Amino acid sequence: MNWSLNIFLKNYDTEDKELFLRARFIILVTISVIIATLFTVAYAIWLQDINLTLSIQILTALVMVGALLILVKGYYTCAIHTIFISGFAGLWMVLFLDPVSPAVGKVDTIVLVTGLFSGMHIAFFKNRTPIAVYFSINALLFILFNFHLNTKAVLPPKEILEYFFDNAVAMVFVFVVVFKGFAVNRQVLAALKEELSERKKAEKALLDSEQKLSDHLETTPVGAIFWDLEIRAVEWNPSAERIFGYTKKEALGKHVSDLILPEEMKKPVAGIFKALLSGQGGERSINENITQSGKKILCDWYNSVLRNADGRVIGAASLVNDITEKVKIQEMMIQSEKMMSLGGLAAGMAHEVNNPLAGIIQTVQVASNRLGKESPANQKTAESLGIPLSAIHEYVEKRGVINQLDNIGKAARRAANVIDNMLNFSRKSTHVREKVRLPDLLDATIELAGHDHGLKGKYSLKNMEILREYSPGLEAVFCEKTKIQQVLFNLLTNASDSMNGKDYTDDSPRLILRLNRGEKNIHIQVEDNGIGMDPETCEHIFEPFFTTKEDKGTGLGLSISYYIMVREHGGQMEVASVPGQGTCFTIKLPIRSDMECRE
Repeated sequence: MNWSLNIFLKNYDTEDKELFLRARFIILVTISVIIATLFTVAYAIWLQDINLTLSIQILTALVMVGALLILVKGYYTCAIHTIFISGFAGLWMVLFLDPVSPAVGKVDTIVLVTGLFSGMHIAFFKNRTPIAVYFSINALLFILFNFHLNTKAVLPPKEILEYFFDNAVAMVFVFVVVFKGFAVNRQVLAALKEELSERKKAEKALLDSEQKLSDHLETTPVGAIFWDLEIRAVEWNPSAERIFGYTKKEALGKHVSDLILPEEMKKPVAGIFKALLSGQGGERSINENITQSGKKILCDWYNSVLRNADGRVIGAASLVNDITEKVKIQEMMIQSEKMMSLGGLAAGMAHEVNNPLAGIIQTVQVASNRLGKESPANQKTAESLGIPLSAIHEYVEKRGVINQLDNIGKAARRAANVIDNMLNFSRKSTHVREKVRLPDLLDATIELAGHDHGLKGKYSLKNMEILREYSPGLEAVFCEKTKIQQVLFNLLTNASDSMNGKDYTDDSPRLILRLNRGEKNIHIQVEDNGIGMDPETCEHIFEPFFTTKEDKGTGLGLSISYYIMVREHGGQMEVASVPGQGTCFTIKLPIRSDMECRE
């Protein structure tokens, strides 16, 4: 029934609950009165008791039908007054036209009808004025009706007077009760309206809060994911889509293990969620995840428990950041700090060691001259001792003394070169930078390394496959040519050693050289397919004095190269390696103008 009535009330605003409910109640009551009147009319026609009273009832019913149509159209005030006027008019017309009716003799009948119509004002009007107006009209009609009874001599004068006072008291009582009921009704409605208003405010505040939360989740750069108790995704914001590659539609309903966890992390993450939901931890974790494309990333997770209004745990909420690049930058900063700290150490060591080395080199040279050269001083000294100088030369040659002295000199000079590198490392560069074409510099360095004796092993740069992948149209860059060449030479040396340390079966040594342009820098890559390095070695590879070559090398080549690229040229130097598969060094050299370099 409610559904049917609501169809007729489509012209009313459902948000105005009070008016909507009034209109629905009036429709229901009016339809009931019309149906009752029609049954009365049909019964009278069946009894063939057609008179003026019946005609008035039919007319009243038709007017109410018209008022009902007006009400359905949305004209509430006009409709309600039409219904009340027609109802009262029909009642009093029947009483005036048929005063001998049994209803006249029953005081409570008139009181009931008048009270019913008056009492209905409580629900239909917003103030007391219509109640007073309708009561005044009914009181006047009641007086006229009593005068009419007296004129028609329906009742004796004494009974008429008694009838008048009884009904007058009853009508006044109904009027007072209706007024009081109206006041109580207004207070109740006011309280209900206030409660509804507060509820609407609370609902609006809740909706606003939900909208703000929704907007925040849509725009925040942090991934926001909600999980149910089975760790299945129930919310997945755009940042989560960006981080992991899955759209919201693809992610919702899937288990965390099927979405973003590599195999080795499934068990640990299950433990984290179990601890979180049981209140025993799991609020913060940093672990590896996997994207839709299969790329492994490192993520920082902040987790919290989700509860419903009853306080029952219904799932978990996670905020996630991809910190892969951040961690790389932090590691580079730490590495850069290590490189910078070496400057003071290098300067101190150089001053302490350089003087003794210079003395050794000079003394070796003097000893070699006195033992191996024909000079008047040597001749005079030998004769004074009665020893032919030729005999001394023969002894020195047979015992290899000169060779030993040469070896001492070479070792001392090598140590001096190490100190010189450390001094270069520690002092600020004052060399002038020039415009250099990197393809030409890389080719020249390969040519130079190919003739270096130190790179002649089982596989040399002359007999191994070298692939050059240079992007066309690369502009020249301003840099210190000799230092960049030193860096490239060190990388080629390491690549050669790595490939000579591997036994090839299915493939052969291969060196790949790449040059590409980035947004603000040139990328130089030197990649080999040698023995490779494990992650721990990669972590320390740029540290001073760290070396994997136990029989040769000082452990300064890559650390100095790192210093040249990062400290002196403002670039970056990275390494990626897989044991048994090879190593790739990447240099990012900034593209700067001559003026920028001078500054």
